[in-house]
Amino acid sequence: MILVLKSRLRKYWERFPINLRVIIKTRLWAALGAGGVLYLNPLIFNNLGFSAQEIGSGITVAAFAGISTRLAVGFLLDKKYSCTNAIKSATLLAIFADFILFNSQNHQTYLIGQFTLGAAAGVYWPSAELAIPLSCNKEINSSEAYALARSADAIGVTLGVLVGTIGTYLEFMRIVYFIDISCMIYLNYILRNNPYSLLKTKSNKEIEDKNKPNIKLELKARVNWINKIIPLLCLTLFTTGVMTSFQNILPIDLVMGGKIRPPMSESEVATIVSIKLLLIAIFQWPIGYWISKKENDFKFRFCLLYLFLGCILLSLSNLIINGYQLVLIALIPITISLCAFLPSASDLIVKSSPIKHRGSAIALYSQCFGISALTIPWIAGKLIDSSGTAIQLWFIISIICLLFLPITKRFK
Repeated sequence: MILVLKSRLRKYWERFPINLRVIIKTRLWAALGAGGVLYLNPLIFNNLGFSAQEIGSGITVAAFAGISTRLAVGFLLDKKYSCTNAIKSATLLAIFADFILFNSQNHQTYLIGQFTLGAAAGVYWPSAELAIPLSCNKEINSSEAYALARSADAIGVTLGVLVGTIGTYLEFMRIVYFIDISCMIYLNYILRNNPYSLLKTKSNKEIEDKNKPNIKLELKARVNWINKIIPLLCLTLFTTGVMTSFQNILPIDLVMGGKIRPPMSESEVATIVSIKLLLIAIFQWPIGYWISKKENDFKFRFCLLYLFLGCILLSLSNLIINGYQLVLIALIPITISLCAFLPSASDLIVKSSPIKHRGSAIALYSQCFGISALTIPWIAGKLIDSSGTAIQLWFIISIICLLFLPITKRFK
């Protein structure tokens, strides 16, 4: 039975183009290394006595660095700069950031490490996202490929956080930086020793050559394609802000406790984060594959409703002595929502953009992650510091989910 299952999985995996398999492996290892750093960073520096606002300021600095690099990378990708070379550059920046953060004991060095980490993310994400449609063929469409890529991201992040969680029980949370360095080194090895990954730029050029009549777009046409993706960018900006809150603010919320819900220990919080990521790893492929067959307006309406439900439960958890149980329940609709949103948004951005400007479109899309991270942690940190809990934050997010529902009608 096991041999039959392995054989089927191998056949399914081998039906994907070699280029796509390379980038999926790349995203798996990149996510494994980054997972623990991204999710446990707040706990590491909270343990050093940093306030929520100080931790939020570091995330803001990282977002600013990401914003500064994303558009430049998008422009270079439009000019046929290799996705592979961009990802290699990102790994070197990430290694440098890990060394700084590992040795950081004060707010200044923490900010420097976060800035370098944000720059690495800004270089990596547009390149890793654009590599997906460039690696597809006639048999494999981009929606299915993005679902697979997000599954690799989810599995990698989950494994990274699980190892980091073990580190919290061993009172050595900073092991996440060693894991990230190791993964970045191995990722470089994969890209250097696999010649197929170098064909992405050629694929992009071949696609463009077939569409030469569309290369010289008039100014009006350029404005039109940007206007076409603005509603999706607005929704992405909001959703990525929510993701940033789950990633950086929820652990602080749980450690500090709610109005009635008691504070949780760092190891307990790390366990909850691991459960959330494990759910994403389990749900990402089936939800992503299922949602890829639906109409666009249904996809995003589905995401907002499930996100609304999860945030309402998080808000109510602050008012119950055993509120952590509601937190665990809330993870299910939140996970389902994010598993549906991420591959759907990436795919729609690519399909809504001219081939010549896909690098810039992906950069604008990933810029939403940076802008959200630039603003939301600081705002949320101030809100938590002033009120003592995050109950207001989750309630406000749930209301905004409902306000965004009408915009989904524009996604056809």
